Amino acid sequence: MAEAELWAGDMGREWSRRAEALDRQLAPAGEAGMRVLAPQPGERILDLGCGSGATTETLSKAVAPGGQITGADISADQIAVARARPGNAGADFIVGDAQTHPFEDAAFDALFSRFGCMFFGDPVAAFSNLRRALKPGARAVLLAWRALAMNPWAAVPAGVGAEILGPVDPPPPGTPGPFAWAEPEIFAPIFEGAGFQGTIWSEAPITLQIGDGEDPDPVARALNMLMRIGPLARRLKEQPQDIRDRVREALAPRLAPFVSEDWVRMPGVIWIIESRA
Repeated sequence: MAEAELWAGDMGREWSRRAEALDRQLAPAGEAGMRVLAPQPGERILDLGCGSGATTETLSKAVAPGGQITGADISADQIAVARARPGNAGADFIVGDAQTHPFEDAAFDALFSRFGCMFFGDPVAAFSNLRRALKPGARAVLLAWRALAMNPWAAVPAGVGAEILGPVDPPPPGTPGPFAWAEPEIFAPIFEGAGFQGTIWSEAPITLQIGDGEDPDPVARALNMLMRIGPLARRLKEQPQDIRDRVREALAPRLAPFVSEDWVRMPGVIWIIESRA
């Protein structure tokens, strides 16, 4: 199934159910990106792949007074959560595929995305469409994951999945997915082909606070998240309960060393990508 279909369907619903936990987990990445974007009062900004609206809410506060944020996401379930946030009362939202959506020409001062940029089937077409929606010279700040091996929050669960379910062949470079933009030689030509200029990228380490639910055991909370969201969760989706139980039993001791201050806290590395329309 194509990435767009997954996000518009079950995956988007799963993320919407865990919006609070995911907001907490991804907050350090969003904060790093916001520091680079430096949104200003009065600006109009497009929040690409806005999900459940945490970044939209932050941007809305930053551009007040006089600014306007538009959040775009293919998941109607996540947009419903985003619209319900009190801080998003003044934001606009689009449910649809940003690759083909008819945005108003030269409407936005900036484009921001927290991990919503790596899933397009035709990324050059998508970013050409997005560039047309930006004013000439408008800035773009996008966050993408570095390689799986550099992100233990994903690599550790994926390794357990490989042990129990067998290895999987890595997808060809650039295949839509969470690690599709792991290297600049993948995303830099996309921006060039779409007409963006002056693309630069910087590496940023982050720490992810992982867990969902009310279990007093931080490892149990982390398991509740990692077996439902992320690379391992994708492989477990169609697996029977006995396989899921084996994975859970094997993963728990791998997470225990990461417990700190009552949470599983795991390192990650992202790209902060800057460009101009």
